Amino acid sequence: MLHNIPYLTITPRTKTYGYRRRIPKETRYLFEEKTEIVKSLKTKSLTVAQVKVDQLNAWFEERIATAGYSRSVELEFPFKLVRKIHTDMKEMGEHPSQLPKIDVYSDPTETDQYVDDVLAARLLRKRFLVDEISVQEYAKQQAQIARRPVLKLTNAQMKRKSLLDELRRKYRDKERTQAESINPDIDCDAEDYVLPQVKWDETDPEVIRYRIMCGESLLPHPTWQNATDSYIHQYKRSRIKRNPEQLLKHTKAAKSLCLRFGTYLSDGMNTSLSEIDIKDVEAFVDSSNVTDATIVKNLTILRAAWNSWNTHNPKQKTESDLFEVAINDSRKAAKQSAGIRRSLTPNEYAYFSKSISQEKNQEVRLIGKIMAYCGAPTIEAAKLRREDVKLDSSTPYVVFRSTADKVTGKDRLDRAVPLIEPILSELRLYIQSHYTGGKDGSPASDCLFPKLGYGSHSSAARSKALRKHIVSEGRYGQSFISPYSLRHTFKDRASKAGVSTDIAEYLLGHKSNQSSRVHRQYGTKMPASETVELMHRIAAVTHWAMNEEYDQ
Repeated sequence: MLHNIPYLTITPRTKTYGYRRRIPKETRYLFEEKTEIVKSLKTKSLTVAQVKVDQLNAWFEERIATAGYSRSVELEFPFKLVRKIHTDMKEMGEHPSQLPKIDVYSDPTETDQYVDDVLAARLLRKRFLVDEISVQEYAKQQAQIARRPVLKLTNAQMKRKSLLDELRRKYRDKERTQAESINPDIDCDAEDYVLPQVKWDETDPEVIRYRIMCGESLLPHPTWQNATDSYIHQYKRSRIKRNPEQLLKHTKAAKSLCLRFGTYLSDGMNTSLSEIDIKDVEAFVDSSNVTDATIVKNLTILRAAWNSWNTHNPKQKTESDLFEVAINDSRKAAKQSAGIRRSLTPNEYAYFSKSISQEKNQEVRLIGKIMAYCGAPTIEAAKLRREDVKLDSSTPYVVFRSTADKVTGKDRLDRAVPLIEPILSELRLYIQSHYTGGKDGSPASDCLFPKLGYGSHSSAARSKALRKHIVSEGRYGQSFISPYSLRHTFKDRASKAGVSTDIAEYLLGHKSNQSSRVHRQYGTKMPASETVELMHRIAAVTHWAMNEEYDQ
């Protein structure tokens, strides 16, 4: 053996991998009294073989755990249960799709062989019954026939009949059976007599297995509930890294939104995807008492759930994109009605600076001051870690990592921003008197602002706390301001200070051709000494012209 993987074998001549596993004596009844499982994996790739071995091991352990579906098992969602039984039957070689087919489309030679095998089997049986051949000879010739289609079909029919008899006994109506047994007009010993039945349980694994044996697929049509569950599952398992806060927030929002959309469907969450049409989407949009921009956001999430199902379930995909028209219409309406986030005016900025300085909450005060100082978005300021603040350098600086916790929102540049007074002293004092992290190894343990940087409600809490320090003069039409406006304000102040566009965008972490060139040259290690004078110039600006268009 060239590997050390349990149950994995390799055929020396063909170099084809296989699976071989002994069956414990006490569980052999689950595998038709076989002593071991021997199966060709039909691959020469060790990587593929390892995957198949893992799948077979999982199936083997599950079959033992559930006693082969012949004993009590926990009730499962039917869709999962049906798929599991399909898989189990295929692994056991009992699935109808694995049996030979003799029909009108069969090759004539196959049909002739089938007829010959039927006659041979009957003749062999007759010769054995009249003692023309020994038991050993009978078994030898029967084994030869067993490898041919006729016996495979015969065995499948016998198993199906045996299971049918078992189900009829299991679901017999005891009262009617008792009554018929003493009724002289009913011959209970007749060959075609069937025990009186109560209604079969359609979720009974043995009932499902019998119906599959009869050629029924039973895999239900996918529903909106299936699409919702699949989307949540795929979003959580995605290899795209997301910070825990965003993951939890989006998961809750998606579940709530999908449930709300389900109320507009004919059969609620159980509505088949094939029955959902554009009228249902229109009804959802027409009843939404939110802004056009929010409608676009909501429809985009619903569309993501719809498309996720198609991506991960190609055999049950739905063809049309029901949300495209509604999203495009809502996007056009949102563009017409949307306000423009603008910079703060000098008076509004002065009010914010005074108000935030009087904030009693240490985390809120310092996050707000960092945002005003260098235009950092809220999430990047809130998620700063102790290691990002370099107080002992010849020129102290702070590193903003757009990839903190892997994802913090928009795709921005990592960058180093020099620290000058008074923000330098305030950060130093805060760290000396408030920072206690780095002990338990959790994501929040090394965060400068653990209460507002992490947690399922931290995003809403910091937005609410910062928003109360933003007050508009209210003189600019449809435009509006928010804590994020501090970012636009820094850009305008940098321009007024004569800072070149490439450096200003680098300090903001905004991706552009110019800032990317700076980032490629220095990365986050751009010497703070090269921009410290620029930060002094920006801090000294007290008046600036507001741009008509704003960087988002």
